[in-house]
Amino acid sequence: MSDDATTPAAAPDATPPADLSATSSGGGKVTMIGGGLLAFGAILSGIAFSQDGNRFGFGYMIGFAFVWAIVLGSLFFVALQHATSSVWSVVLRRVGEMLASPMILLAILFIPLALTALLNPETTIFPWRNPTTEMAEHAVHVKGSYLNESGFIIRTLLFFAIWIFFTWFFVSGSLKQDGGGKESLTERMRRFSPIFLILFGFTVTFASFDWLMSLEPNWFSTIYGVYVFGGMTLSALAAITIGLHLLKRNGKIAPELIRGDHVYSLGGLLFAFTCFWGYIAFSQFMLIWYANMPEETVYFTKRLDHGWGGVTVALAFIRFVIPFFMLLSRQTKMNLGRLAGISAFILFGQLVDLYWLVMPNYFGADGPGLGYQEIGPVLLFSGVLLLAVGRFMGRHAMVASKDPGFEASKQFHLH
Repeated sequence: MSDDATTPAAAPDATPPADLSATSSGGGKVTMIGGGLLAFGAILSGIAFSQDGNRFGFGYMIGFAFVWAIVLGSLFFVALQHATSSVWSVVLRRVGEMLASPMILLAILFIPLALTALLNPETTIFPWRNPTTEMAEHAVHVKGSYLNESGFIIRTLLFFAIWIFFTWFFVSGSLKQDGGGKESLTERMRRFSPIFLILFGFTVTFASFDWLMSLEPNWFSTIYGVYVFGGMTLSALAAITIGLHLLKRNGKIAPELIRGDHVYSLGGLLFAFTCFWGYIAFSQFMLIWYANMPEETVYFTKRLDHGWGGVTVALAFIRFVIPFFMLLSRQTKMNLGRLAGISAFILFGQLVDLYWLVMPNYFGADGPGLGYQEIGPVLLFSGVLLLAVGRFMGRHAMVASKDPGFEASKQFHLH
């Protein structure tokens, strides 16, 4: 049986407990991998930009949105644990804090996308800057009070200001606790977490409207923000699961801290949000199909014709059907190694989903295509994330051992 599977609790022995406050020595390896991905991705991105800046812009959006989902989704996970005073997650919550920590880097890396909304309308990926069809011109005219350069930039600044502040609030508060274990820090984070969750709901919804839905300004969906939220949370849970598995396997988190009940709770969340994403995706499609209004059906018509139908069917299987059946088993949900493998597949599904959302706006009737123009930015952003993770690992402990709920979390049992 894998050492990640649930095993009976071992009898206590004389082995001294691990130093839970020690920083991880594995950050250097992660930093090297991240640096390699960043360098390779930057080279591919540079070539792509020099050959076709417009296509590179769409690829850049995929890379940004992929890491944005992991980082902001991880912050949501951390805040949710504080809001619900969760005991089970205390021993693994630091992984979510680590993944949320590079929020300010995302703000910096968004600048190229913001510039495309302000500078040359001929090369921007946002068609509301340069409507070329009568339908697009009408949509931009109707939505002009919202879809404009100043509104786009102001809202983006507001989004990042909120996210960066609360990232600092939760992550720094948890890290301060490592030094003294003040219970007041936990109480403060629990008190303010509902405020963030409300702001999170609004900001994710409008950011998804501005950054993704506005790639097709003649189309709209009131459920779009919920769809993006579902994929974001699922991606964050998958990244946390993979991070937890690697840290445990390499001894950066003491194996005895992570019980089968912790793993099962994480697996249950993965299963629940897989079902949630499938429900929202089907609801959006079914309601638009049933209403059969041209201004709405154009979105799915584009994604069902000219070879895109295969991508749509593949997305349904990769994003929902396959993970659903893989996560059904109780044994799977209690085996961290298996969950990590499934989580990697889920992250691949997130990339397919983002490709499906973004790239039909570039390729259109030419059918789907994939090249270094899309792969380069994904590698670049993934490298940035891993560099930030490696730096965090080298500076901080991988468990919040001074949290007031830590001891209870170590003994957590599902009833």
